[in-house]
Amino acid sequence: MFSTIIDGIDLEEPLHWLNRNNTQRVAANMKRALNGAPHIQQTVIPSGIALELGTKDGWMHRLDFNALQAHAASTLTEFTINHDGSNINVVWDNTQANVITGDDLDDEFGEYPLLTNVVLRFLTL
Repeated sequence: MFSTIIDGIDLEEPLHWLNRNNTQRVAANMKRALNGAPHIQQTVIPSGIALELGTKDGWMHRLDFNALQAHAASTLTEFTINHDGSNINVVWDNTQANVITGDDLDDEFGEYPLLTNVVLRFLTL
């Protein structure tokens, strides 16, 4: 069984790599010369690639969610994620509006113990 461990926080439910097949790995820009010819510059992005992990159709316990929120609020340096047996060095992606989001499974009860649609945003190093 695969698991997800984020900087020592062992999550009860494994997370899915939401953008595994949708990441930009090459940066490019184009300018036109005065005669209209394109000048294209491209470079491989070696680090700083956006990484999103989430519950997809599953759920996450509120205790895990709260621990991750506290970690995101206090950890501004590099840490390691162990996802499906692979170690990935990351930082929280604070360039986004929210680095961790989720929805209560039942909106009628405050602090319901399960959340869905959880998304965690990181940048690789």
